[in-house]
Amino acid sequence: MIYYDQHLHSHHSFDSKESFHHYLQHQPSIFITTEHLDFKNPSDHFNDSLPDYANYTQELDSLRKQYPNTTFLTGIEVGYLNQHQLDIQHFLKGKEFDLILLSVHQNGQLDYMDNNILSLDPKEVTAAYYTQMLQAVKEFSNAQVLTHFDYGVRKLSLSVNDFKQIAEPFLIPILKEIIAKNMALELNAKSILTYKNKKLYTYVIPLYLSLGGYLFTLGSDAHRASDYEMGFQEMKDLLHSFQINQLATYQQQQLTLVTF
Repeated sequence: MIYYDQHLHSHHSFDSKESFHHYLQHQPSIFITTEHLDFKNPSDHFNDSLPDYANYTQELDSLRKQYPNTTFLTGIEVGYLNQHQLDIQHFLKGKEFDLILLSVHQNGQLDYMDNNILSLDPKEVTAAYYTQMLQAVKEFSNAQVLTHFDYGVRKLSLSVNDFKQIAEPFLIPILKEIIAKNMALELNAKSILTYKNKKLYTYVIPLYLSLGGYLFTLGSDAHRASDYEMGFQEMKDLLHSFQINQLATYQQQQLTLVTF
């Protein structure tokens, strides 16, 4: 099996208008999108950002007939906040997803990519973000992958040393928790290429390995078809530099390791 992009958004997400057909021009043998699920989303005027599951699955059923050489999978990216846990579980109940990503995007008042973050103390923002993430990985047990671990600090100008000093006391228990739950750690192309956080991934990968972690995924986090598999070669090269040559894939939430 060839590794495939496991973090994509389409017009079924609040922040994308991209069609499945444009992604499929890349002729993937396996195709999955991971649409946003964020309740009371500050980036969406505090609306509930969630895919219409019936329309989503109906469109995929239609595409299976049009593209018989492509395997179509279902996915979702759960934006977790403690006060929304019952809403999240209610939404997921009875729905089939091949892959569930776990993310932390917001704190109930603002998204961590909001420019208002810049007016706050970066140390306090960092501590608050990883406190939330630790709570998320402890409380939410449905996910297979923890995505863009650096999302909450993308807007901040932290050196690796400053980041390590503030975040590591949270990151160690976070990483231990995902290891215990057999979750993978995502390398996120937007984080590495767009937001220039490769240095944070270069720091966190050996920390994760030292704790016994070994499951990694790559995600472009594309919201348009032109970004499909963005940065994959650079991210593979980064993993190879740590003697890692396998990636995690999921179908029906079951793990398969792919050598790359």
